[in-house]
Amino acid sequence: MEFFKANIIPGEVIVQIIAFLIVFWTLKVFAWKPILKSLAARQNKIKQELDQIEAARHDIEVLKNQYASHLQKIDDEARLKIQDAVEEGRKIAHEIQEKARRDSQSTFEKTKENLELEVDKARIELRREIADLAIMVSEKIVQEKMTDSKQQDKILDMIKELEAASEKKREGLS
Repeated sequence: MEFFKANIIPGEVIVQIIAFLIVFWTLKVFAWKPILKSLAARQNKIKQELDQIEAARHDIEVLKNQYASHLQKIDDEARLKIQDAVEEGRKIAHEIQEKARRDSQSTFEKTKENLELEVDKARIELRREIADLAIMVSEKIVQEKMTDSKQQDKILDMIKELEAASEKKREGLS
């Protein structure tokens, strides 16, 4: 303690205390309040930025949900358009099949009519040929003598052969 008694001068201590109080008061008035205001402003700024970040995060979530909803709508519309296209394709295929059936039926009917006309023409031609053959046979018969019974049998056989031939041609055309 002697060290303190020998080295401490009460006047200096009082001057140092007064100087400390003046510096403390000056700092408190001029520096402390502005530092506290600056810290409070910084704290408010950080709080506002955090609030803005949270609001932006919320907005991003809302946009993300809207985007997912929009994508779902697009998918649904795409499915509907695909289904409509498939139905339209089926409808067109059915129409094409019906047209093909009608065309084939029409072609069949025309072919049938043409075939009937050809059969009728063949019958007429066959009748003409039979008539020509009959005339030819008649001429041969008239030119030859009819006295012999063998000749009469021969004529009858020729007529039967002609009738059989004409009958076969009719059956083949029917």
